[in-house]
Amino acid sequence: MSRTRLAWAGLPDGVRSLIAERTGEVVAAHSHEGGYSPGMAATLVTADGERVFVKAVATSFHERSAELYRQEAAVAAVLPERVPTPRWRWTLDEGDWVAVGFDAADGSGPSTPWRTDDLRETLELLDALGRIEAPRTDLIGPMSSGHAFEEWHRILESGRAPSGWDPWVAANLESLADRADGWREAVAGDALVHGDIRSDNLVRAGGRMLVVDWPYAASGAPWVDLVLMLPSIGLEGGGDPEEIWRAHPLSVGADPDAVTALVAAVTGFFVHGSLQEPPPGIPHLRTFQRAQGEVALAWLRARLG
Repeated sequence: MSRTRLAWAGLPDGVRSLIAERTGEVVAAHSHEGGYSPGMAATLVTADGERVFVKAVATSFHERSAELYRQEAAVAAVLPERVPTPRWRWTLDEGDWVAVGFDAADGSGPSTPWRTDDLRETLELLDALGRIEAPRTDLIGPMSSGHAFEEWHRILESGRAPSGWDPWVAANLESLADRADGWREAVAGDALVHGDIRSDNLVRAGGRMLVVDWPYAASGAPWVDLVLMLPSIGLEGGGDPEEIWRAHPLSVGADPDAVTALVAAVTGFFVHGSLQEPPPGIPHLRTFQRAQGEVALAWLRARLG
């Protein structure tokens, strides 16, 4: 079974009418199938030729996606103008259905497997993003308060070895949990953190690479997004995570133990996630977590020596 997103034509007439009140008459809709949500994601073209990117989902259809869309819209409304992201336009929230409108991209994100120029542009974007201070608002709190990387402990508490993983993992569960426990102190900082950048969360507009999907925005160390993205870069042919990390400007001055703590924490997140049942509507998520986890685990073992 594969995930299929909601389509514009499949939305209730009333919801389409409410969206059209904000965009103008819609004459065409181009769906975007990437990502990990079953909600609609489409570029709508209006009668006057304007293009608007719209996401929409019903709480009754997929509650978690609706929660994320609401949070994304709230965060988008307070992001500083210098953040490289499409401009938020409006939010529609009528109780069950949630829809959010943004400026539409005019170009695709990076190609995968990664091309050299796409990777360079993305790494430059991560450097620029890491130098933006998080806005002071209750919506964007410290990363340590909004996340809970406790997955190694959950595996330990289950009393079962991680099925299908390298035996080294089971043999070192306690030390991995101990290493990951330091992630909260490790990521402390004032920089704006996206928290979930991958190739499918990147688009282009006006010749610039931009980051979309900000429901997990937080404040933290400048290098957090780079570390969190490197397993997916490695998975998609971008190169060895450690080599990319050492060559990147954000690695300069970063505490090696702090970085290793976050790598350990995110590795546990992927390992634990890969062992769970697929969430409703997103059957391919666990496979992707497993693949990223393998890259992250290899990187972690290299850092641990």
